[in-house]
Amino acid sequence: MSSVDLLLTHALVVTQDKKRSIIPDGLIAINDGRLLAVGPYNELKSHYTSKETINLTGQIVFPGLINTHDHLFQVATKGLGEDKPVQDWVTVVTAPTAAKITPEEMYLFCLNGCLELIHSGVTTVVDMSYMAHSFELHEQNIRAIRQSGLRGRYTSIISDFGLDYGIPPELIKPIDWFLQEYDRLLQQYPPDDRMAVWIAIGAPWTITDIGLKKTIEFSKKTGTRIVMHINENWLDNKSSLDRFGKKAVPYLAESGLLSPELLAIHCVNMDDSDIELFARNDVKISYNPISNMYLGSGIAPILKMEKAGLTISLGVDGAGSNNSQDMIETLKAAALLQKVAAQDASVVNAQQILDWATLGGAHTLGLEDEIGSLENGKRADLFVVAPNTPKVVPIHDPVASLVYSCSEENIMMTIADGVILMRDGVIQGLDEKDIVQKCQRAGLELADRCGSNSLVKRSWNGNKS
Repeated sequence: MSSVDLLLTHALVVTQDKKRSIIPDGLIAINDGRLLAVGPYNELKSHYTSKETINLTGQIVFPGLINTHDHLFQVATKGLGEDKPVQDWVTVVTAPTAAKITPEEMYLFCLNGCLELIHSGVTTVVDMSYMAHSFELHEQNIRAIRQSGLRGRYTSIISDFGLDYGIPPELIKPIDWFLQEYDRLLQQYPPDDRMAVWIAIGAPWTITDIGLKKTIEFSKKTGTRIVMHINENWLDNKSSLDRFGKKAVPYLAESGLLSPELLAIHCVNMDDSDIELFARNDVKISYNPISNMYLGSGIAPILKMEKAGLTISLGVDGAGSNNSQDMIETLKAAALLQKVAAQDASVVNAQQILDWATLGGAHTLGLEDEIGSLENGKRADLFVVAPNTPKVVPIHDPVASLVYSCSEENIMMTIADGVILMRDGVIQGLDEKDIVQKCQRAGLELADRCGSNSLVKRSWNGNKS
């Protein structure tokens, strides 16, 4: 018998392998952060002993969810941007927050966001910070992701342009300043199994033509992937037409940005020619349905993009344009929004949504051989659902129940790289109650310091209660 670190037994296991196999009474053997064995309990039980065995009778195991777009620091802005279109929201809420936030606050808000991701079954996050006015902001953001135990990809937005579009002057710097920051980040945080630094560009309207060219050169020289908001709303095309005489996606294609290493966020305002250019260059897509609804941006033509062969993944986006970091909520919204757009309930099903949130995310990160499914040899990234609430039962199909019925309260355990981050609904190794209380106080103080409280109409002011 082989000795392993952890055995999970008697769970219904949704593997997400090529056959989309589901094991009714499964055993998962985890050792040194990897899945040593995944299969029927009766076939494997005599092969392994473990330091710890967890009986998951009546519960369901899924591969860890992969959140391909977030702004973790925006936890500070929950509820401040309500009922505002994206440009007003940036000007009044998120940009001032990014300009005024301290390193201590950055750590706290990012950590709080990571905890909610863990509560909703996420094991990997691609985070996009805004321009850091001190290097310590980068450090504290990355520290929070690492301390939470999540697998992370960290980016910080380049904006050497955008004053006319609401970007405050504090967040605009020369392109060479940003690239020097990235050079230092890449030296200080060389990629490993848990964390890597990617490059972020805010949007076509936050970067100059020369800035874009230098960023692409830097990306190729360092082998670093790029993340960019593209066609979130009408502004990308308008600004590109005004500045360069062509719409955003053709301009970006001509600039050489489009490639398999580009992760395009939102992609709401896309026509057929845009999609064809993306498909020709194998651009990866992060679909953020709740943010797109919250900001009134529109409905991304995700099914058209998928039909064109593009890789689709899911993101919660920042809490400023979502008001939560709940990936389970995102699964349902991702499906329903596409059904509404098509006025046809059959256009997308629960299995497609789970594929986007797992396999699509893994392929987007270039980690399809490591995460995204529960198969022998892959990293032990998974979460456990307990169907123990009236909202969920009865279960006829575990995948449909996850997408359409579950909520955070049904997520009992989250494991990343073989480490239990949450058990029985309780975060491990961190004082969640203390973090939440500190986050509440810090959020009110930061909103006052930024002036957001005075610019947003609300029925109640927590500071004056």
